[in-house]
Order: sequence, then C-alpha cells, then structure tokens
Amino acid sequence: MAPTQRHILLLTQRAELEAEFKSAVHDMRLRVLSAANGDALGRLLRRGVELVAFDLELPSAVLAEGVAALDQYRDVPMLGLGNADENWDRLLWGSPLKDQIAVPFEATVLRQRLDQLLERGDFLHGAELVGQSPLMRQLRERILIVAPTPVSSILLTGESGAGKDLVAEALHRYSSRRERPFRPLNCGAIPENLLENELFGHEKGAFTDARAQYRGIFEQADGGTVFLDEIGEMSLAAQVRLLRVLEQREVVRIGGSAPVAVDLRVIAATNRDLQKAVDQREFRLDLYHRLKVVELDIPPLRRRAEDIPLLIEHFISELTQDNKSRLEGFSAAALDLLQNYAWPGNVRELRNLIEHLVFLAPRALVEPEDLVPHLGIQPTRHLPVPTNKTPDQSERELIYFALLDLKREVAEL
Repeated sequence: MAPTQRHILLLTQRAELEAEFKSAVHDMRLRVLSAANGDALGRLLRRGVELVAFDLELPSAVLAEGVAALDQYRDVPMLGLGNADENWDRLLWGSPLKDQIAVPFEATVLRQRLDQLLERGDFLHGAELVGQSPLMRQLRERILIVAPTPVSSILLTGESGAGKDLVAEALHRYSSRRERPFRPLNCGAIPENLLENELFGHEKGAFTDARAQYRGIFEQADGGTVFLDEIGEMSLAAQVRLLRVLEQREVVRIGGSAPVAVDLRVIAATNRDLQKAVDQREFRLDLYHRLKVVELDIPPLRRRAEDIPLLIEHFISELTQDNKSRLEGFSAAALDLLQNYAWPGNVRELRNLIEHLVFLAPRALVEPEDLVPHLGIQPTRHLPVPTNKTPDQSERELIYFALLDLKREVAEL
C-alpha cells in the first residue's frame, strides 16, 4: 500500500513564494493547496488540511482572518514564512503547534520544520499517549508547551503504571535536546550503596573495585535529558548531591574534588506524595521545590475510562503486527466490565491483560467470564467490595455478577 499523502495549505499572495515552497516539498508525500486569503480556510480545514503555512508578508487583516479561522482547529499546526512580528506572536500566543522560518529558506530546513510540526500534530491527536479524553488531550498539549522551553526541572506525578516513562520520553523528544542523549534511571531498582555511583560516577581508585574512571548518568546525558524514576526512593545523602547538580549544574565524581560542568534537563517521577514525605522528613523540602519547577500529573486509567476502547485497539494492533491472533474483540458486556474496573495497575495492567488475550483468549469474542480471573474479581452472590468506584459502578457490577451466577445455575440444570 502506498504511503498516505498529507494535505497542507499555503496561504500567500506571492507567486514566487508559492513556487519555491512547492519545489522544496515536491517529494515529501505532501499535497500543497494554495489560497490567497482566509475566506476558503474554514472549508479546506473541514476537508482535512493537516498544516497551514502563512506568508507573514500578507496584510495584517488577512493574517488575522486566517488565524481566526483556525480558532476552532487548535490541533492544526501553523508555520509562519518570513520575519515574525508582534502581531504574529500575539495571534498565536500559547499555541503548542506553531513555528516560523525566514524567507528565503533552505529546502532542507523547511522540510525539517514541516516534519517536526506534523509529528507534533500527530502527537496532539493521540498517536502516542493514546486517548481522546479531555484529561489526555490536556496532558499532550501541556507536554508540547513545556517541552521546547528552557525549563531545567520537571516533576511527574501519578500512580504506578500510568505512563510516566512515556511522558518523560515525549518531553525529551519534543525539546531542543532531542538529538542529545536521554538517560533513564529507576532510583528504586538500584541498591542505595550503588545509586550514587550510577548518578555521579567515580574516579579511579575511589574504592576497592574502582579500577578505572566511570562517568555517571549526568555526565553521560550532557546536553540531553536525565529521567529519574521513583525519585521518592532516593536516600537523603543522594538527595543532597542531586540538589547540587540542579542548582550549580556541576557534578563531583565519588573520590574526586574537581567539579564537572553539565548541561541537562532533569525529569523526576514518583508515585508517592512527596509533600507528605517532606513532612515525615523522608524527602528534602529544598529538593522538592527545585524539582517541581513544572509539575505534570498523569491521570490514572479509572479517571479516563472512555479511553479504554482506544487503548485496547492500540495494544491489539501493536501486539499482532508480526503475529496471528484469533482475538476479534470484546462483547458489550465485557467492555462495560473493563470500563468499570478500578485498574490499580493502570495502563500497564490493561496492556498485560490484552497481551494475554491476544495469544491465549479462549474464544474470538471475549466475554465477561473470560476477564473475571484476570481482574482479581470473584463472581459471587455477595456484595463485591471494589475500590475506587462510584456507587453506580458498584451497583452495575453487582447486577452483572448476579446475572452471571444465574446464567451458570441455569446451565447446570
């Protein structure tokens, strides 16, 4: 199957700019539509235009008209061609999908900017961090706003399995550091006596087995991003040294005395209440405030249950690319059960369930009874004791289990 051609719109009144633009992108699988004013913009956007390029030498009224037409399409990227002025910046203030390039431009630079804008548009639409709930759309938009800024410290909060690692990767990928290293480290998975060595490195001879100099993760990621998962598990001694890195932008290796300058962004993540940990003297207050220059909260799956069908579709597609599966889908009752389950393991738990069903489902169309063993719920006549559920959700689940019991009793007659 041939790759899908993408539609973009060029708004200009200059024939030479239109010709230069189309020549630069002729082999990019892009279809360039042209317009001289904003009158046709709304109609073209409804037809599926995925990006709009504005000639910044257009009269101010035409520019304003075009941007106004895009007001209902905030997920459509916009590229300014020419020298940006205050009017352009004011019109697009707060947009996560804007860029600008000087004219005349190099074809390679234009192509790169278009690719990046289209990629960011796809991200905002849910190509990654799957889901169309308001919570997920807001999170993706926030990521695209924060990522390109020079903010050096970001704190991610949320329950285990909610996708904090994916958010960290996206923050790096859409930043100016995207071509530099991304180094993740799980602070809770490394013994306390080894964590500082992994973070800060050591000099040769610093301890018995230090036969050579070792550059820690901060030096390895110089110019890029360090992702510290489970930051709440870090010892107080390591917290002191981390604070120095964040404040002074330098590292001192274990056994050394000379500071090494580093330029990086630190993204920390936790499923703990760090304010509570501060109150209990388990986490430093100064480090807590230094980390949360920007704080992003990743919603648990139970708060965005409407995304579950999309996530299921995404995981099935991902898991069956090179494998065959008899799984065709879920009955309405099974899907209802999934959407009313509390998901203590969040998206990770859902993916594990789908992976099991893709290869080991007892039938092509999954029924509720196929899910009960995996969700840790026992069908019973007695009232279930769910957690994190509303009374309506609990009532629906109780009715379902009562009907399931009745179905089994009838089958046994």
